[in-house]
Amino acid sequence: MHEINSTEWEKMLLKYKFAKTMLEAELKVLLEEHEFRTGNTPVEHIKTRLKSETSILKKLEDKGYEKTVENVEKYIHDIVGFRIVCSFLSDVYDIVNIIKSSKNFKIKNENDYIKNPKDTGYSSYHLNILIPIHLEQKLEYVEAEIQIRTVAMDFWASLDHKLQYKLPQDIPVYLERELLSCSNEIKLMDLKMQHLYDIVKKYTDKK
Repeated sequence: MHEINSTEWEKMLLKYKFAKTMLEAELKVLLEEHEFRTGNTPVEHIKTRLKSETSILKKLEDKGYEKTVENVEKYIHDIVGFRIVCSFLSDVYDIVNIIKSSKNFKIKNENDYIKNPKDTGYSSYHLNILIPIHLEQKLEYVEAEIQIRTVAMDFWASLDHKLQYKLPQDIPVYLERELLSCSNEIKLMDLKMQHLYDIVKKYTDKK
């Protein structure tokens, strides 16, 4: 295998760019159809990004792999990244089901870090999907990662990410405990807000 030349980079990144565009359009249709059918808008906001060449190469290097197209496609799963932020826990699972209902892409794998949080306290629902792309009269499936979480989870993850950059490599144990404690408090807040939301829905459903 040889390292990626500029032409190969352009072709590879074009596939991921097409995948991002297709996923944006498909999600827009799915969510608008859901809103029309149920009257509910589960999404607060969506953030999208295409990983830069520098970030891709650094990730390969950190993982100890050669800088080849094959290794990018095999080992880097989040070049196309979507973060869907919603208000309530039930919205997270509604969105998961909405995405799974699409026949325009395949689910590669999924991880429910809400029911099974990471040791750090990180909570989110991850879906890795395969998007069909036609390039040079050839069908290929391009991977994208979708993270679905509540506003509270997103708040914690954002602050945790900023703190991790400022902390030394070996995080003091008491800080790990504090971060985990904050995560648990946010989880309780999500549960309380869900409870209040369920009560409000009972009243509005009676009308």
